[in-house]
Parts: sequence; structure tokens; C-alpha cells
Amino acid sequence: MRLKDIADRTGFSVMTVQRAIASPNKVAKTTLEKILKVMDEVGYIPDRNASSLKGQKSSVVGLVVSSVTSMSFLSQIQGVADYCSMTGMEMLIWQTSYDYSSEHEVLRAVLERWPAGIILTFSPTEARTREMLKRASIPIVETFEIPEDPLDMVVGFSNRGAARKVARHFHEIGKRVPAFFGQLIGRDIGRWEAFSEECEKLMGKSPIHIPIGTGTKMQDENFEAGPYFLEAFNRISPKIDCVFCASDVTAMAVASTATRHSLSIPDQLAICGFGDLPFSAHMVPSLTTVRVPDYEIGKTATKLAANPSAVPHNNRSLILPTELIRRESS
Repeated sequence: MRLKDIADRTGFSVMTVQRAIASPNKVAKTTLEKILKVMDEVGYIPDRNASSLKGQKSSVVGLVVSSVTSMSFLSQIQGVADYCSMTGMEMLIWQTSYDYSSEHEVLRAVLERWPAGIILTFSPTEARTREMLKRASIPIVETFEIPEDPLDMVVGFSNRGAARKVARHFHEIGKRVPAFFGQLIGRDIGRWEAFSEECEKLMGKSPIHIPIGTGTKMQDENFEAGPYFLEAFNRISPKIDCVFCASDVTAMAVASTATRHSLSIPDQLAICGFGDLPFSAHMVPSLTTVRVPDYEIGKTATKLAANPSAVPHNNRSLILPTELIRRESS
């Protein structure tokens, strides 16, 4: 079955059928419905890879996330999907599983699909990977952080600015023995450094770092991290009275473990998470956290990846605001 066969069956030109497949939003609704109906009837599946190679233009946006199971990226993924749906683009998604050693191979596989642009939830560190992406000469949008040396465009937020807000909040409510619960890897390093600097400035002491798990690989979020924190809480003197958790998932793990061991929240232990995930407002006690504009990041990054000409060359970094959401846990 060829395009001409679809055209003959619908009474439209081959060009109109091609447009309906490549840019459905540019075709009249009744025309599109008739063409799609015939395609369904005869089981016609267009070869989009072949059409993109022929026209040197792709309708695919490649999204590479650290983990597809991480709740932190779900809203951003939805933002990418919604923009693609509105514009007739397609989203293909890959993950690195927080494994820095796999970034090169994953990104090479993405480039082999000839995408219109690539969105990353991380900034590649290997020189050969960065060089490969630059040579591809397609739009690259880094998100979720503000890299010092961007590959191309950036749509993110200040992890450091958000961490400073948390430190100021703990100081305002009278807490004086802070802790940071997370790994010192990736974007968590910036949060730790800024939180530590602000705590030293306001409280006169550095926060205590309590690691999640062991090893040098970034850990995916898990709901079983509470015991790590409680063991440190019981061991450290003077007692920690507030903790900034690297994600809402680990904050929930801390809160549930603390409650089971009869710790009063927030009197004995104030807790702040990161991300404002859907469950955070419904916990008991409800979770104080940092709200991140991840859905807006997803939509905006996709817009730029698909249409980089919309961004002036002197303004390739879009920094969106974060917000501290105060609830019952602190």
C-alpha cells in the first residue's frame, strides 16, 4: 500500500495525504478524518523515518531522562507530551538510569533516530559525549539545572536558590541544628553547597550531611530511605532539629519513619522536601517542600527544541522560579 493508493481512495492529492501524515494540525479536520479513516481501513502505517530522511526534517523530539520511574520527572514528561500533541510532533523517550557511564551510548542511539531536537534532564559530563552532541548540529535543551557551560539552550531553575530558601525558612522558625539528606552527586551538590553556605551564614554552623545509601551512582528515589536517616538521627549529638531532603519521596520516608518512632513533627524535627509531588499536600503531616515548575519546563523545552529560531542567540537560558510551599511538616 502506497501513498498514491490512499490518495486514490480518498480523492485527495498525494501532497494532501503527505501533509495529513506529517503535519495533521495543518489539514482541515474533515479532510484529516477521511484520510485517517481510509488508512485505518487498509492498515496503512507511514514510514516516518524514511520521510524525515527524504525531507531532511524530523517531527521527532528526543527526551532523555535520568529515570522513567522517578516521580520527579513525570510532570516534565507530561509537558513534553502535551506540546507534541498540540503541534503534531512526536516524543521518543530514553533513560540513563542515573548511570553516567551509559550517557554516551544512550545519546548516540537518540541521534541515530535523526530527531528535530533533544531535551535532557541532566548535563553530560564526558568530553566525547558533549563533542558528539555539538557536532550533531541540532537543538539541545538542558533542563533541571543551570550548567556553567551549556551545550546549546537551557530551560531550568536555580537549585542553589531553592536550597537557600529552605535554609532561611528553617532559621525563621527557630531551628538551629540542620541536616541535608541526600547524595553529593549531580544536582544535589549545588543544593548541598548553597544550603550549607546559607546555614553557616544564618545559624553559624554547617549542616550535617546524611547520605542516602552508599556508592557513587545516583540513587533513584525510594520509599525505604527512612531508616538511614533515623540511624544517623539517633547517633548524632546534639540532636538534629530540621532536615532538608533531596526529594519529596525521601522526605516522606523520613516523615513516616519519624512518626512510627514517636518523633514529633515539626517540634522535634522539621522536614522539607523538594519537588512538590502530588502526594506531598496530602501527607499527615502535610509536607513543606520546594515547588518546581517542571511541567512548564517540559513544554518550554519542547517548544525550543522544535523551534530554536524563536530564541534570540543572546538569551539561550530561560530560568524559571521555584517556590517554597510551607505546610505542616515545618
